[in-house]
Amino acid sequence: MNNKKKPLGCSALLATICLTWPSTAPHAAETLSLLNWEEYLSEAVIERWKAETGVEIQQVYFDSGDKRDEVLAKPNHQIDLSLTERISANRFGERGHLEPIDERQLPNLKHVPQRWRDSCGPYAIPYMWGTLGIAYRADRFSAAPTSWADLLEPAERDEPHIIMMEDHEDILAGPLLYQQHSINTANNEELKAAFDLLMAQSTAVLTYEYVITSLRSQRYLDKADMALAYSGDQHVLNEVEGIEGEPWRYVVPKEGTLLWVDCLSVPAEGPNKALAYRFLNFINDPKVAALNAAELGVATTNAAAKALLAEEVRQDPSIYPPNDVFKTSQIYEPRPAEATQTRRRIISALINAHDAR
Repeated sequence: MNNKKKPLGCSALLATICLTWPSTAPHAAETLSLLNWEEYLSEAVIERWKAETGVEIQQVYFDSGDKRDEVLAKPNHQIDLSLTERISANRFGERGHLEPIDERQLPNLKHVPQRWRDSCGPYAIPYMWGTLGIAYRADRFSAAPTSWADLLEPAERDEPHIIMMEDHEDILAGPLLYQQHSINTANNEELKAAFDLLMAQSTAVLTYEYVITSLRSQRYLDKADMALAYSGDQHVLNEVEGIEGEPWRYVVPKEGTLLWVDCLSVPAEGPNKALAYRFLNFINDPKVAALNAAELGVATTNAAAKALLAEEVRQDPSIYPPNDVFKTSQIYEPRPAEATQTRRRIISALINAHDAR
């Protein structure tokens, strides 16, 4: 799981940014531990960080928010930085597991608009943002999917060809949007209706393992042609060994989407807090943030970085969606603990039923 994404091409995308940075690194054997999605930090950025600081980055990967939370809940996890989002950051922060962010140590945070900073709360800073939608193989479909129905009510129900994900939040977002409910609902009838839709779909599901994790392991490479995915995932999928050309595409369904904001947090138990803050300031240097966003193919929350991106990146609707998408998008809001437990029971029942077949 240590393979990194190949750059999209510095000369084409970031001619003004891809400079040769001199190494001022001390010869120290320090390591910064980052809990992160796979393929969610540019290799070029990692190399620049090491050249500047002499510090290695050790990434610990998770493939669902639930699994990330399991790591953060363990004592003595030795994580210095973690990818989070507002709900999880607030929950862990209020329990004393995450540090309140000291913005005085982050001068580069001035490049991040307040709307994004508010999206992460007091225990995290913004990193990237995007949408939830459908990844699909364009070489196997005569027309692109347009609706959540294409994923949730596939024509070929008895032939497994879809990849979903083991996340009690995001797996329910599509069914709730399709049924015109709030993604934050605590209504048991609405949650049951979403569960019923997922159960009916399950005969067409190959796995509930995150699509990048699944395909990189070469499982289902020839069978999977559609997946629940995040904007940007299609770029990683097209670089999976055994995939020829760029068949994977990404669309936001017409019924709406989840607008997500990923954040970065400093665990209270982390052994290298000063180093963690140094990295947070480094990643928000506009040149670094722009390079990271361009190579990942994901939208940056750093306004100064966005201005440095090539026009083709800023105009790519799979990265920066048109304004109409925002009219039908929803964001996660805090909800009662009981509603969260109901969602956890739903994903557990769904996977158990699928595995029992």
